[in-house]
Amino acid sequence: MNNTVGIGIIGAGFMGMLHARALSQLADVRVLAASDPALKKAPQLPGHPDPIHLYSDHRELLENPNIQAVVIATPEDSHRQAVKDAAAAGKHILLEKPIATTLEDADAIIEAADKHKVKLMMAHLLRYDVRYAQIKAAVEEGVIGKPLVCYARRNAVVQEARRLGGRVEVEEYISVHDIDQIFWYFNDKAVKVSAEIAEGPVMKELGVHDFIWITIRFEHGGLAVVETGWGLSESIVKWQRPSSWGGFGDVCLELIGEKGSLYLDYRPMTLSAVDEEGWKFPDTLHWPEMHGEVVGDVLDEDRYFVGVVKGEREIISTARDGRNALEVVLAAQRSYREDKPIRL
Repeated sequence: MNNTVGIGIIGAGFMGMLHARALSQLADVRVLAASDPALKKAPQLPGHPDPIHLYSDHRELLENPNIQAVVIATPEDSHRQAVKDAAAAGKHILLEKPIATTLEDADAIIEAADKHKVKLMMAHLLRYDVRYAQIKAAVEEGVIGKPLVCYARRNAVVQEARRLGGRVEVEEYISVHDIDQIFWYFNDKAVKVSAEIAEGPVMKELGVHDFIWITIRFEHGGLAVVETGWGLSESIVKWQRPSSWGGFGDVCLELIGEKGSLYLDYRPMTLSAVDEEGWKFPDTLHWPEMHGEVVGDVLDEDRYFVGVVKGEREIISTARDGRNALEVVLAAQRSYREDKPIRL
C-alpha cells in the first residue's frame, strides 16, 4: 500500500520553499506543486532534477487529487481565503503563523477546518524545538511547580525587517513565537495586555517600529514579559544570505515557578565567528543546512505534520492556539496606540 503523502505549497516565498525543501527530504513525502502569483518560473528543489509544477492560482493546485495536504505560507491577510479553499477541497493544512490579521479571520479559519473535518496545524516552530519542548515537559512534570513569571526576548537583525519590507509589525511576525510558548507553559487565559514600542532606524526606513515590550497578565496570576525587535545593527551581527555564516539575533527565555526556574539562552546559538566585518552568529537550530540538506526545527515540524496527516500524531499547535496568540498581539497594538492596558 502506498503511504506517500502528496504535498502542495501555497505561497512559494522564503518560508514556503523552506518547508518544500524540508518536506522533500522525507522518504514518505512528495512535494508535487506550488502556487504563487508572483513567480514566473517553476521552483526547483535541491537534489531534484525536475522543477515542481507551478500554478499561479492556488485553487488550481487544490484540484490535484494526488495532493493530500498543503502548506500555506502566503501573506498573513490572505490566510483566510487560502484555508477556506483548501478545507473545502479536503486538504489537510500546515498554516504559517500568524494565523491571520483579525480575530474575525481567525474564527473563519477555525470554522472552515471544523466544517470540512480537515486537520489544521499551526506552524508554531518553537513547539518542535527540543529545548522549548523540554521546558514544557519540565512544567508538566512539576519540576518548577506552578509557573509564576516568564520573560522572553527575541531580537532579530534589521535584515529580517527588510525581508518583509514593512508588510507587518514585529509583534505580528516575531512576538507570536514567544507569546504562543508562554500560553503553552502557563496553560491559562490571558486577561490583560499592555505594550510599549520604540522607534528608530527601522521605522525611518520601513515604516514599522523597531522594538516592542509586551506585558501579559494571566487569569490565575501568571505574569509574562515579551521583548521583541528587529533593529539589531548589521555592523554588530552581520547577515549574509545565502551564506550560513549570517547573523541570527538575540534570543532567551526565563520561566520562574514556585519551586524552581528554567533558563534558555540562544546567544550565540553555540557557534560564533569573527572577521573584518565583526561578530557572526549563524542559525544552528531552526533551519541550518548540513551536507546540502535542511535540518533543525523546521524539518522536525514538517515531519510531525506528516505524522498528523497520516493519523499517527495529535496536533499540538492548534488553530485555537494561533487565535490566542493573535488576540494578545492585537491587544498589544491597541495598548501602544491608545496608551493604556487592554483587558481581554
